[in-house]
Amino acid sequence: MTLAYQEVISGKRGDFLGTFARFCLAGLEIPYALGMTARNFSYDHGLRSVKKVSVPVISVGNLTLGGTGKTPFTIWLAQWFLQQGKRPGIVSQGYHADETGWNDEAKEIRMLLPDVPQAFSKNRFKAATSLLSQHPVDLILLDDGFQHRKLFREIDIVLLDATNEFGYHRIFPRGLLRENIASLKRADIVLLSRADAADDAKRINIRKQVHQIAPDVHWGEISHVPVSLLGESRLAWPVDFLKNCNLLAFCGLGNPFAFRSTLLSCDYRFQELVVYPDHHIYTKKDAEILQKKAEQTQSRALICSLKDYVKIQSDSLSFDIPVYALVIGIKAVSDFSEMTKKINEAISLA
Repeated sequence: MTLAYQEVISGKRGDFLGTFARFCLAGLEIPYALGMTARNFSYDHGLRSVKKVSVPVISVGNLTLGGTGKTPFTIWLAQWFLQQGKRPGIVSQGYHADETGWNDEAKEIRMLLPDVPQAFSKNRFKAATSLLSQHPVDLILLDDGFQHRKLFREIDIVLLDATNEFGYHRIFPRGLLRENIASLKRADIVLLSRADAADDAKRINIRKQVHQIAPDVHWGEISHVPVSLLGESRLAWPVDFLKNCNLLAFCGLGNPFAFRSTLLSCDYRFQELVVYPDHHIYTKKDAEILQKKAEQTQSRALICSLKDYVKIQSDSLSFDIPVYALVIGIKAVSDFSEMTKKINEAISLA
């Protein structure tokens, strides 16, 4: 997802080409929306089968394309279960996987949770079954699972991003919605991520809209907070370690604006944020360009997201200056006790 695309669908590009592009995208929106509606209808009315595995499944998903913070929350949830003595495993589609079979998010999870097993397949039931046959897990976290309905789940958690909660209120490709917002009726828990980026009035309004669609859904609010820096040899450093340094930032994320805001919240002196498309595959040419920009801006280090960091590590790209990843964690804005109680009740009844 490029910035140019977002400028078009958001209406920020108001020239003839922008208007024409929105007209064309609106035409493509219709068959996509109809396809999703038909698919949901088939599951809602038993025309398609749902398969269940032998352990409880908790789905973490979203309603829009782009970064809503699913991966940091999935990591937080896995850590929470580990603290309770549970043995979670993680299943995902493995979208944009490289030749090793691992994608950016999976590598990010593996770096922070090396002892939590993962399995990937477009067929999530197959992935879950494979995971259970190889590892002694007692529950499965289904990453990015809200639209994948074939695998039965005890709990559906949906994250809405406070910076763009309903994807311009249009379905892809005219907007960023994966499906109609009425689908929130399927959710058990809705979490407003990056809640600190919205004022009280906006948060109340979003919550009101959600409860108009799904009156019984549990509501929660979370923020994403920097917790550490990951540097050379994967050593962890405090967030303020780079506070007084000139930095060059880069990222290839679904929501680069949120990453910029996070960098600003750390009071970093970053000279520029170089933005690449989501799931960008970094090349030696990219490394050379970043290195040159760093020299031109007299930057002492490069800083990126953990999602970008794991990619440049796996591709063995070399830089003459240090590269640090800003590791993001989850902080509760609202009380988590009711949410965790709801999750534990669902697991105990499974």
